[in-house]
Amino acid sequence: MEEIASNQGFYFSYQSSLIDLDAGLPFQSYQGNLAGFLQKVFGDSYEFREHDGYVIIRHAPGKLDAELEMEQEGKMLLVKGKVKDLHSGEALSAVSIFEKTGWAFTLSGAQGEFELKLKSAAPSSVWLSLRKEEYRDTSFVLLPPVHVGSRSQEGRKFRFFPQNGSAENLEDSFWGGMFIGFRQRMQRLNLAGFFAESPVQMSLTPGLSTQGVFSSQMINNFSLNLLGGYTAGVEGLEVAGLFNMNQRMVTGMQTAGLFNMVGGNVSGFQAAGIFNNVYGDLTGFQVAGLLNKTGSDLDGAQVAGLVNQVDGKARIQIAGWANLSRSTDEFQLAGLYNHTEGNAGSAQIAGIFNHSGGNVAYQLSGLINKADTVSGFQLAGLVNIAASSDYSLGLINIIGDGEQSISVGMDESSFAQLSLRSGGKELYGLLGTGIRLHPIAMFGLDLGFGWHAFRKKSYFMDIELVNRWSSDFGGMTNHSNSLRFLPGYQRGRLKYFAGPTMAFSVLDQAWNWPVSGWKIAEKHNSRGLFALHLGMIGGMQYVF
Repeated sequence: MEEIASNQGFYFSYQSSLIDLDAGLPFQSYQGNLAGFLQKVFGDSYEFREHDGYVIIRHAPGKLDAELEMEQEGKMLLVKGKVKDLHSGEALSAVSIFEKTGWAFTLSGAQGEFELKLKSAAPSSVWLSLRKEEYRDTSFVLLPPVHVGSRSQEGRKFRFFPQNGSAENLEDSFWGGMFIGFRQRMQRLNLAGFFAESPVQMSLTPGLSTQGVFSSQMINNFSLNLLGGYTAGVEGLEVAGLFNMNQRMVTGMQTAGLFNMVGGNVSGFQAAGIFNNVYGDLTGFQVAGLLNKTGSDLDGAQVAGLVNQVDGKARIQIAGWANLSRSTDEFQLAGLYNHTEGNAGSAQIAGIFNHSGGNVAYQLSGLINKADTVSGFQLAGLVNIAASSDYSLGLINIIGDGEQSISVGMDESSFAQLSLRSGGKELYGLLGTGIRLHPIAMFGLDLGFGWHAFRKKSYFMDIELVNRWSSDFGGMTNHSNSLRFLPGYQRGRLKYFAGPTMAFSVLDQAWNWPVSGWKIAEKHNSRGLFALHLGMIGGMQYVF
């Protein structure tokens, strides 16, 4: 079938669960047309139709029949009838009956009965089509006494789209189950991929529409849903007081007070007070008060008060709480959390946590960043994690190709220190603690970051900026910010360093001892002692 379609320049459309594509052909060779070939392959239980570059294969073992009559009522034609099974004579309900040129549609009732009213200024022929799942399409021509022949096929057009599961996704959802009625579902099953165009439709609720139960098969240019509506799609503008639901697609602009749901693709702009849910691709812009969800790729932007979710690739996501996607081309901005399974594009910015399962250029978060490869820098209030990241700034940096070390050291103030240095090939973070016993016992906490400024063979130069908080836990507290220059020598996993420091310290009002190191300047006021001074620091690191 793939070879035939490719050679002849068309597509087959069928429900794959009804056809065993791995079965062998029931004959060795064939010469003839395509219709004859399909008839020999599938047998009498299937029907075959051609429409807009598709050959449609339907499982249709049943045949329809109808008892029909037509009456002229002023400028209206009234068509009445009863639909039944051709072989058994059993009345059939939920059969789609439509007249294309008059643009009238209905479903048969429980006993197969139906009525259609058609506008007609003069007596004319009527082409009536019947369609039901598992039955062959059937058409009747009702001829008036004075005119034989059908009217010209004017006005609206029919389209065909192969079934792709979009309608099932929508109808099986919670909201679809609540608002989409049985008659609209049966129309979709009966008409199976055939849709009609209409310039305008208005509805109060799904089913209570100017297009009746056929609204689920109508593609409109303008759609107004006072409360809510269910249509095949929109190519233009759709507005709803509460909600819009579309079986296939939206092209243009769609707004709703509560939510928009589209079974297929959206190209354009969507806005909803609570949520937007697109089961296919979104090309354009999506904004919602709480949630945006796209089932495939997003080529555009999402803005949501709480959460954006894209099951495929996204371009730009902005959310008050969280952004989720398989991958991102541009950036994610969230108040709490960003997550991608693959690459995260240019940047992730979050209040608490960024996660990229692949590459990302920049990550900024209040607490934690995690990625595979970071080409730019990571900035986190607490922890950075990456397989590769040269520029990581955080208290703790766990970098696969970076450097982590534990060090012991002492400076000019006799402050003995134990420090953890962790980071990438260029930048690193510092977290340390220590104790000073002279002139009084004080305990300290060091927080800072550093730069591997120079490395050549066994020699290196690190530059650090460190903030120290120290206290005797009895009411006395000192603060110090120091710039450290640490030349050193590395042998194996051991690094030895010693170098000058310059510090600006704010000492407690109760501090009665000289400033450590070589004092450059100092000033007393009611807040304490302010001093600028030089010193030295030295120690040893173990790299792991």
